[in-house]
Amino acid sequence: MGVADVEEALKLDPETFKMKYGVDKPRLDDDHVVFHCQMGRRGGRATEIAIALGYAKARNFSGGYKEWSEKEGKP
Repeated sequence: MGVADVEEALKLDPETFKMKYGVDKPRLDDDHVVFHCQMGRRGGRATEIAIALGYAKARNFSGGYKEWSEKEGKP
């Protein structure tokens, strides 16, 4: 899902969300709503959108996939 799709997706009812994405729609109070992208900028924007829609605990993995992949497997 691209950042442009986040707002529309989070506004879907739970049944439609599950049909479209194959997973349960996160609850507004869910602790596990984490966005990411390649470098962190788009993930940050997606997080801002989610917070504006009431997902107060939404977070961004700011280093993005790039940071995660560089640290993968390293102690």
